[in-house]
Amino acid sequence: MKASALAIGLYLMLLPAITLGAHGTQTFVSLQFENDFFSSSGDRYYTHGFEISMLRQQKPPAELNGIEAAISHMAKQFPFYRKGDHLNLVSYTLGHKIFTPDDLKATELIPYDRPYAGYLYASAAILSQYGSNDLVDYGNMFEMTLGLIGPSALGEDVRVGAHKLFNSEIANGWEHQLKNEVVFGVSYSRVWSMVLPAGKSLELGVAPNIGISLGTAYTYGAGGVVFRLGKNLRRDLAPPNISPGFPGMGYFRADPEPSWYAYLGFESRIMARNIFLDGNTFQSSHSVDRENLIGDMQFGLVYMCDGMRISYSNMLRTKEFDRQRKNVHYGAINISFILR
Repeated sequence: MKASALAIGLYLMLLPAITLGAHGTQTFVSLQFENDFFSSSGDRYYTHGFEISMLRQQKPPAELNGIEAAISHMAKQFPFYRKGDHLNLVSYTLGHKIFTPDDLKATELIPYDRPYAGYLYASAAILSQYGSNDLVDYGNMFEMTLGLIGPSALGEDVRVGAHKLFNSEIANGWEHQLKNEVVFGVSYSRVWSMVLPAGKSLELGVAPNIGISLGTAYTYGAGGVVFRLGKNLRRDLAPPNISPGFPGMGYFRADPEPSWYAYLGFESRIMARNIFLDGNTFQSSHSVDRENLIGDMQFGLVYMCDGMRISYSNMLRTKEFDRQRKNVHYGAINISFILR
């Protein structure tokens, strides 16, 4: 099967689910673009990520069917997941990520530099706010992901095409990229969101979170906290991130009154598996010695008005493998809007 056919097939898998999502009570669309172009780090490591998500709000008691029923059933088997009566959401995501080494000029394999890799994936998630009071909102999310790495994930095609378009440096070592492999995983995260007054017209938000991911692409445990300072913070939790990263979502409350906030977040992860560093699961491939403890720091700004939310942020990540020269640094733009 040709690479393009494999990639298109993975995308088409979720089209029925996305069409189903459009018939909900309220539908949100989120576009997430992450790239080291927005930072001063240079073109290396995690160099590009893109996600498009469609999220449907349910009004309980809603009856689920098809893919939604399957996800809900699996979430109920997970010992910590709780479905609530306050807010229930179903999200579908299509995404693409690209990884490259530090040295893009070398044509030979660089044993101690990060492997080339592309990652094409689709995911479905069920999110629930299961508790709320004047001080704290409680929420959790269960997600299932199916993906493809290797030449069929089109990492080389997308990167080379984009860099030719903008007349920038072409990476020369793609023949050493990870081999074709289907990957899968499940993840769970829980968030506590507190909003406190912080002056005449400002609010302070504090949102601790924990999470776990199990799969052939990523296996890790995570914990962190996000601080927000701004106006009308209960309109949302935080804008989305491409995993692994801080929990956020495409959902927000529409309001004709503009609001904004600045945020700063920290997260630590204990990594047990990262295929983009450990190499292919079932066949020999390029790999490097992975660091087991990873730390993230993210800071950014969010603006919301009526049915639109726009955010810009930067992410700093500690070194992910032995002999990595620099920390990971990239920027992100998110645009979320209410479809109807």
